[in-house]
Amino acid sequence: MNFQNGFGTNLTSNTEAGVTTTPINSIPTVDAPYYIALDATNLNSHYEVVYVTSDTATNINHAATAYAHTTAEEVRMVVPAGHFEAMQNVPQGFMLNGKLSVTDAAGITVAIKTLAGTDPTPANPVYVRIGDTIRTITAALSVAKADGTNWCNAGSAELATKEIDYFVYLGYNATDGVVIGFSRIPSANSYDDFSVTSTNEKYCAISTITTAASTDYYENVGRFAATLSAGAGYTWSVPTYTAKNLIQRPIYETRILTATSANPTNCTVVTRYKLSMNDVFCEMKGTMTGTPNWTTRPGLPFSVGAGVLSGDNDYSACGVGGYLDSGTANVIDGLTPILGASVSVLRIDGNATNSIVSASSPITWATNDVWYVRFTYEI
Repeated sequence: MNFQNGFGTNLTSNTEAGVTTTPINSIPTVDAPYYIALDATNLNSHYEVVYVTSDTATNINHAATAYAHTTAEEVRMVVPAGHFEAMQNVPQGFMLNGKLSVTDAAGITVAIKTLAGTDPTPANPVYVRIGDTIRTITAALSVAKADGTNWCNAGSAELATKEIDYFVYLGYNATDGVVIGFSRIPSANSYDDFSVTSTNEKYCAISTITTAASTDYYENVGRFAATLSAGAGYTWSVPTYTAKNLIQRPIYETRILTATSANPTNCTVVTRYKLSMNDVFCEMKGTMTGTPNWTTRPGLPFSVGAGVLSGDNDYSACGVGGYLDSGTANVIDGLTPILGASVSVLRIDGNATNSIVSASSPITWATNDVWYVRFTYEI
């Protein structure tokens, strides 16, 4: 159902009861279907509402009317009470008549459009529930971030040139009205859940923060994919969007994505991860191409949260792992991934030696040896 705020007109000519086509002086600018009230002020005690299924330049088409109508009566567009009740029951973060638009032209622009693909207007608004209130978007709303900055740390060594997922938020305060933003984290509820540092992984690029307050409500309304290049250029690019990489509803997890972990010398690491709310599910596999020195530790797609509890020496086990010694009858044994608070690299311990992995522990690593770990941590 569509709606044009403030629409009103009159009949072009009188009609009899039972007609299915009514001539009116002006036709709504929104497409059918919509609801029209005939004799809207009950001038002739013939008030009735018809559901318009189609229209032409001069007529509206609907089910048979119950009454005759005259040119003196007002005609108005209305929304049945049941639709308003349904709007009030929409879950937080859901939009009505709205969708996300993501484009790239020397920078990325994320915008709210109507379902018809146009900017919202007073006659064709977008509605969204933020907190316990239905907010109305009646004008163009977008946020743009130009190339040249390591936005959200998406140009880091682990993520540069990798397609990653961003979550779109709509927020509100009484002065700025409805604002739009995007962030790498899916779990924010209010403005203070974001970082204000543009290169921080928890940063949210927001259209207006002039009077933003820590307690302003923000709702996750969808997700999109994009890539930021490496180096000083930090150039945005976007894929061809599909049902999988552009989600038009609240969603709180990424797809399974890949990262480029820093490699120990003579070791090639493959990293796959998924962020769900505040938890990262990660797996890594390292294949030796020679003798490693392990001075460099594999990097993480997100830093470990500052409040994460740690064990001895500020580190604790966070998953499971193992290794394959290709040179000794293919011996398979265990490893333990270890993480501590506020770190961005992974430590791995050998189960047998109970010590940090090194060139000679828990085995003397050589070409074609393989290690793998799966672990979870909180951001």
